[in-house]
Amino acid sequence: MTSKTPFTQGILICPTTHIDWDWVYTFDQYYASNSQATGSSSGRDTVQNIFNAAVSLFSRRIGFTFSVTEVGFLQRYARDNPAGITALAAAGDDFCLMGGGITSPDNLVCAGELFIRNYLVGRSWAKQAGLEANLYDSAWLPDDFGHDPQLPVVLNAMGLTTAGLSRVPGSPQGSPGAAPIDPVGPSIASQLNTHGLVFHWQAGDGSRITALFMPNTYGTVGYLDADDISSNAKTVNQFVNQYRSGWPDGLRFIPVGVDFATPSVTSPSGEVLSWLNVTHAYNTSNGNSNSNGVKGTTGTFKTYMDAVLQSGAVLPVNAPLNAQNYWTGYFASRPALKRNQYAAVRALMSAEVISALLRTSSGYSTSSLDAFDSTVWNGWEVLAPSSHHDFVTGTSPDNVYYGEQLPLSRQGVSVARAALDQGMELLAQGISSKPQSQELPVVVCNTLGFERVHGLLAELTPPPADLRFHAVKSVRTRDGLLPIQRAANGNLLFMAAPPSAGYETVYLSTLSPPGPIVIAQPSVGDTATLENDLIRVTLSKADGWGISQFSYGVDGGTRSLFASQSVGNQLRFYTDSGNIYQFGNEPYGSYNPPVYGTFSQDTSANFVGGDARWLEQGPYRYRLQAEVTEKNSGHKFTLEYSLVVGERFLRMKLTGASPSGMSVAVAFPMVNPSGTVPTTLSYGTPHYQQDVLPVPNWSGPTFVATHDYVIPCIEQGSQPVGGIYHQGIPAWTLDDDGVLLGVVLRNTPAGGRGASGSDSGWHEQEYVVAPPLSVKSTTVLGTPLKDALSVTTPLEARFISGGQEGQGGSLAETGSLGQVTATNSGTPVESEDVMIRVARVQAPGAAGGSSSCGTTSGAIPSSLVVRTEKRGSQATQLTVRLPFLATAGNAETQVVTALEAPLTELVAVPSGTDTVTVDSPRALAATRIAWCRRQGG
Repeated sequence: MTSKTPFTQGILICPTTHIDWDWVYTFDQYYASNSQATGSSSGRDTVQNIFNAAVSLFSRRIGFTFSVTEVGFLQRYARDNPAGITALAAAGDDFCLMGGGITSPDNLVCAGELFIRNYLVGRSWAKQAGLEANLYDSAWLPDDFGHDPQLPVVLNAMGLTTAGLSRVPGSPQGSPGAAPIDPVGPSIASQLNTHGLVFHWQAGDGSRITALFMPNTYGTVGYLDADDISSNAKTVNQFVNQYRSGWPDGLRFIPVGVDFATPSVTSPSGEVLSWLNVTHAYNTSNGNSNSNGVKGTTGTFKTYMDAVLQSGAVLPVNAPLNAQNYWTGYFASRPALKRNQYAAVRALMSAEVISALLRTSSGYSTSSLDAFDSTVWNGWEVLAPSSHHDFVTGTSPDNVYYGEQLPLSRQGVSVARAALDQGMELLAQGISSKPQSQELPVVVCNTLGFERVHGLLAELTPPPADLRFHAVKSVRTRDGLLPIQRAANGNLLFMAAPPSAGYETVYLSTLSPPGPIVIAQPSVGDTATLENDLIRVTLSKADGWGISQFSYGVDGGTRSLFASQSVGNQLRFYTDSGNIYQFGNEPYGSYNPPVYGTFSQDTSANFVGGDARWLEQGPYRYRLQAEVTEKNSGHKFTLEYSLVVGERFLRMKLTGASPSGMSVAVAFPMVNPSGTVPTTLSYGTPHYQQDVLPVPNWSGPTFVATHDYVIPCIEQGSQPVGGIYHQGIPAWTLDDDGVLLGVVLRNTPAGGRGASGSDSGWHEQEYVVAPPLSVKSTTVLGTPLKDALSVTTPLEARFISGGQEGQGGSLAETGSLGQVTATNSGTPVESEDVMIRVARVQAPGAAGGSSSCGTTSGAIPSSLVVRTEKRGSQATQLTVRLPFLATAGNAETQVVTALEAPLTELVAVPSGTDTVTVDSPRALAATRIAWCRRQGG
């Protein structure tokens, strides 16, 4: 039976293979040669041979089907066998490309934007390769080590309607004994087995997808048995008998083919056997044996999900699915991979905003801008593999980590920063600046899609050997002549306020700023103090240069952020018997009942403060650097504190390495004014906010995977006591005393899972602590995402060298791509965390460009995708003001998915209008703007 035959009853036997981008071996080893690929007789092979086998089976036209995910390997295969790609495309519905990402990505610690780009990059290539008809709008995530409860937010926005899951707390291939202990109850896996294996998964913003939980593994029949195909059929029958309930309308699903499983083997007699033979053997022995037989049909994942959705079965709703604590140690393993990915993603997103500014406002030719956009796109291509669930997670052995992942991760940062530099250079040299005598023009760009309240300090690296910058004393802005500060590294610091997704031109001057500039010069002794008009922080050498006092102003009074006699940013060692997957207190191995190791504070650790010195002393930024040594182990750490004028938070940097068998944490004992400790956390997920902690499955701390910010609260989603903003440091929790803990370094070489590894390298981690925001004496969550991004995405500043180059760009001194206003039934509401999240110029020739530009007008069809994001807002509509629209020719808009697939027809924008109304019932919305670009050409 082929996949085109309707599947309406019995069990769908789905041939697949799980091909990790890399893991125990590198990408190329998995593709071409590794010691585990023992050939077609064993059922496990190289990726190249797996695809060759699939192509051969399709050529026989015997009803074979195949469901795969990883486009990265198809790209590689296309280099060797382009005819093979043609054959896979010709298979039509029988070859199901699930999702179409470069990898099967992690969805808990992977940067949210890269999760999307992994699919966008992969699907773009697949379409160009002729595989568009094979794409299935689904997220196949069977090997992710837990799941973001708010995952439907992004999947729904991407236009992906279904998902396939396997690893949830209590599932058999991980920690089957993992079940809630407080209160005691059934595991997530048990609940899904009981209430429904296919279900609607709903996020906090109402977004919904349909998910399948595979109750055994993602490859229940692991490998074809060339010696006895009937043994595979027996495994199918065992599955049918073991998992009788939980299926919608009795429609069952079994995935066959596990890690690097080939779809065909050769028997000792020379016969080529495939999963079709397993289906036939099962039906012969069991599926048709009696009236209770469950008939088997070979088909794709799409075949199964379509049958379920068309059956009319009433599916249960999980709103949301709190399956984030499957394993959690990897939240902190290999921190360089997470930090590098975060930095590269922020740089590429910034480069895209600059690209959009240039495309909509400059006079640069379209071809020159296309070349820049190709550079940015290449950055996403380089970065996409790091989304893989064994890459950014840090769950590969040392040889793969040091030989492939870390070098690729660093290259991703290098390529992304180079793209950002190229964009800023184009922006700077395209501005028609108007410096006065003895002035040097500088462009300052805000690549965030909102007006900043914080993060207004710009830092300029002067051109090498340009002596004019030595004479600079001030900066002329629209607020007048302001002082500058020389940073410790020789860069120039000054305050600026460019608009949302925009830039402004300022002028460095040799004139002295008006009035005396009073610069405090605090000393360093046993304590050091950093303060501005909003907060005052005391650091104590006796406390290992932790924060002994943090006071902030509220309603004319002063409050303390930390509990009395407690220390913030306190270093702690935790004895950790875990591995790169799990903290030591998590269930070890696949035992049931579970066995636990150790994750406990090493109370004998003694952190001693050493030398400290001021790096900078105002007038804008104060920086202090201090040395700390753990006396027993001799491990040394460097702490750096930074306070900027006008900011209500303290920036921190930790540099160091973790001892073996340890996790290194920072502790923040935040309390409310009454001394009450927090009981829960609100934290950023990749595209939303989570206010509910997972039910603990083990004693001791349960860490959660946070993105951008984590806020300790007294009550669920309310009464915050402070907050942490960070750059790719996911692992945070509250300990038994309500102290906020973040694991910043980890070195756990123990085994017990599929791979093991160590990490004794030095790492640099940056994070920020902030007091709670108060409105009318009541603490509120405020705008944590905006605040966090304002810290992690600094202003970009570049020197405008002058000359005639500005004539080519024809850019005004100040410009903005646009900004967002939130409305509810037409009435403006508080915007809160509402912003332009992405502004991406589409590749030349992309669908959606205006076709009415004409052949004699000199105008070029252009297309831009703007994605908006909202959190903590009840707005149902967003008004996006895009100034360039007022003069754009033949502008049209269209609702699209986050993967840029059209959802509506193009609609003309009225002439002279510069706003677009975006219906935004959910957190994410995307709009394509097409217009005739008349600049350049």
